[in-house]
Amino acid sequence: MRASEDFLGVTESITAWVEWALWLGVAAGVLMTVAGWIGVALGRQSENSHLARNSRSLIVTGLALSVGTGFLSGGLRLLTGGADTEPSPDPKPAADSGSDSILPDLLLWGGLALGGLAVAALAGWGAWRVRRRRTTKRRRRQALERTHDTVATAYGDYLGDVLEWLDRPSLSDVSVPETAALVQALAAADDARLGDDVDRYQRAVAALSTAWKAADDRARRTGLRQLPPAERRAAEQARKLLATALDTGGSDHERRSAYARARDLLDGILVVPAQAVAALESTHRLALAPKHL
Repeated sequence: MRASEDFLGVTESITAWVEWALWLGVAAGVLMTVAGWIGVALGRQSENSHLARNSRSLIVTGLALSVGTGFLSGGLRLLTGGADTEPSPDPKPAADSGSDSILPDLLLWGGLALGGLAVAALAGWGAWRVRRRRTTKRRRRQALERTHDTVATAYGDYLGDVLEWLDRPSLSDVSVPETAALVQALAAADDARLGDDVDRYQRAVAALSTAWKAADDRARRTGLRQLPPAERRAAEQARKLLATALDTGGSDHERRSAYARARDLLDGILVVPAQAVAALESTHRLALAPKHL
């Protein structure tokens, strides 16, 4: 009987030490989690990505430690607390039994509470990560859309401005390889924008920006030089006449006359974009039926 009591005493002592160790593990996990959050905040403030990345790893480790040890502590207490022990043949007064049971109960509920807090913190951190990814994705898409719109607007403005077009007509000529690549890149970016794949859209917008720069640079370099001398002189004269036609300070007769002469000069030399024709004949009220540029 004495040996059995000694064994039970040793077992209880070991259990108490294990509970203490588990409780310390919970406390250490919580401290690691708090330190990790502080590190993330400092890393963002100082734009130190290395510190922020290591702090996030510390948060994950701390949460795992606190949750694991918290539930182990609670489980151990439930197992040992429910075990029946053989009553002693010589019972002694249990004056301190109430105080003796406070510490194990404190360890049990304290461990469970800290474990619950750690789980809640982990869930909150996960929700924050999801929200952050969504916000990052939305901002990334918005930046891509701005770049896409900038190129599309610039090209549309060019096609609608007959004077800009005459300065670099090859930018509307799809027989020019750079212009053909630009038109294809615009179509690809428009298509990618309709989908939800931001990586694909990013590649399409990057290709569009590159194609726009290449086509615009080539058009600016060549200007009207790709035309034979006689046709180049006719196009230059047509540009002057179109500038007169667009001058609102002149009379309607002068403007329409200049527009008609420019139309005749460009006929058979260059094909004016439909957007430029629409701007001339509607916005500037220079329509000359039945011929069109």
